[in-house]
Amino acid sequence: MDVATVRRLYEAGLPLLFLAVALRSSLVRGVPITLRELGFGFALSQLVELLAVHAGRYRYPEWLVYFPPSPQWVPLGVGLGWAALMPVVMRLSEQIAGARAPRWRLAALDGLLGVGLDLVVDPVVSGEPLRMWLWRDTGMADYRWWLLDVPVFNFVGWFLLVGACGWQLRSIEANAGRRLWLALGFLVTDLAVATVVMRLPW
Repeated sequence: MDVATVRRLYEAGLPLLFLAVALRSSLVRGVPITLRELGFGFALSQLVELLAVHAGRYRYPEWLVYFPPSPQWVPLGVGLGWAALMPVVMRLSEQIAGARAPRWRLAALDGLLGVGLDLVVDPVVSGEPLRMWLWRDTGMADYRWWLLDVPVFNFVGWFLLVGACGWQLRSIEANAGRRLWLALGFLVTDLAVATVVMRLPW
């Protein structure tokens, strides 16, 4: 199978994963909580990805569908993949540590599980020959620390983003009367923190 076909299959697989997780979650946990988890996960991840690409941290070349369509910075499938990841990681953490474990402990486990996944996926998918995203290119950030040919910045970002998102989603569910305001506040805070993290000398 040629590289172009594999790239197209990878891109097509992310929306299919999102739909599978959405269907499973809606059947097991109900539609409202599924919409909240997937909607918040998508919004947070897509906004952070846009910030990172704008800051020159990485690029997504030659995908078919970007969101927003212009400028072609972040593929739609990336946000959908991140959103699908969150309910899966959160349920795994709750199975391991117990659903009644403190939120901070579950969030830390969420982050570790996310990093574990990325340690396997990122070196394969960002490396040759697929190059679904690029860590090195003209005009991009020059990283100092690398692991498995992936910047350490990326794994730190995964831990922070997945962990924060898990903690925030559980907090939103625990505060039924303030869900919208909490979600908006969390998004603004996350984007501010992400901006600071991206400016550090990685």
